[in-house]
Amino acid sequence: MENQDPKKNLRKGINLMGITLTMLIFSPLVINIGFKAQQKGDINFILYIGIALAIGTIILFALGIRSLLKHLFRD
Repeated sequence: MENQDPKKNLRKGINLMGITLTMLIFSPLVINIGFKAQQKGDINFILYIGIALAIGTIILFALGIRSLLKHLFRD
């Protein structure tokens, strides 16, 4: 078991959730821009970036929840 400071887990969880909230706002915007670029016949690179951001958002959300639960349950 790791002997981490409980406040460190809380701080890490809040930081991760803040980053997740920011990515939660920007990911759909980038995906929307990517679809509009695809309709114009441009490259799909922006769409791929948006999808990667959405997947990263899901992963960061899970890590943030995990860190907050470590703080709550002192695991």
